[in-house]
Amino acid sequence: MTQLSIVSGLPFVTAILRANGNEISLPNVLIDTGSAASVFRTDDLLKIGVQPALEASIRFVSGIGGREAVIEGMVDALSIDDLTASPFTIQMGRLEYGFAIDGIIGLDFLLQVGAIIDLENLEIRKGS
Repeated sequence: MTQLSIVSGLPFVTAILRANGNEISLPNVLIDTGSAASVFRTDDLLKIGVQPALEASIRFVSGIGGREAVIEGMVDALSIDDLTASPFTIQMGRLEYGFAIDGIIGLDFLLQVGAIIDLENLEIRKGS
């Protein structure tokens, strides 16, 4: 279980990405059930050796921050405390939405790990 932080009316958590024997902790990651895919800043992913998939094509995602070009990559693991998806396909982008954000946890991750978002207690945890 991990606590959600509400910032400007939006739920944020800290996420850890692991790849190539490296890891990075990102403290400002949005939980977004309206996003089909999880998206992280390309610059952060390059720090742990994540490269775009060779066969990946550029896609466009749209959301509250506008429209953005992304490309698919793979991490060894994406974790929010005890919620872990391994390996996990992510989208790499610039994340320039006009407010500070390190990434977006989308429905792809939330479904894979069986996450329960408890807004009354402001926490996210694994379902039974």
